[in-house]
Amino acid sequence: MRSRRRRRRKVIRVPVASMGDIAFLLIIFFMITSSFAREASIRLTPPTSPDLDEVESTPVSVSIDEEGVFWVNDDQVADLDALESMVEELLAGATDDAQRLVRFRCDAGIAKDIFEPVLGAITAAGGIVAAVGERAEY
Repeated sequence: MRSRRRRRRKVIRVPVASMGDIAFLLIIFFMITSSFAREASIRLTPPTSPDLDEVESTPVSVSIDEEGVFWVNDDQVADLDALESMVEELLAGATDDAQRLVRFRCDAGIAKDIFEPVLGAITAAGGIVAAVGERAEY
């Protein structure tokens, strides 16, 4: 009889060193695209100015679209009282000024008597307004 030789199985190694890097990059990609998708549904033309600085990402976003409708974090809000209570609720756990920043976006055609009470409601709720517009060279 012939003796059977056992073959040694080759050890297959999966390179996992770069898996952490890939996962980290995917997390960053989805965080960035989710904020774009959230704000894409609100239609507005931001005001322009040469004196604008970049605003970092904020936990709360308040917008007034071209029709004068109020939005808080992509949720439509009925009136100023509801807006103020919603912003106050979202800022409840804020411990420093960076966490209390509220990104305010407004259509360029909205009258002052509409957006000023919104700014007052944001500050009354404990938020710090960070207004957003587009940089323009004049």
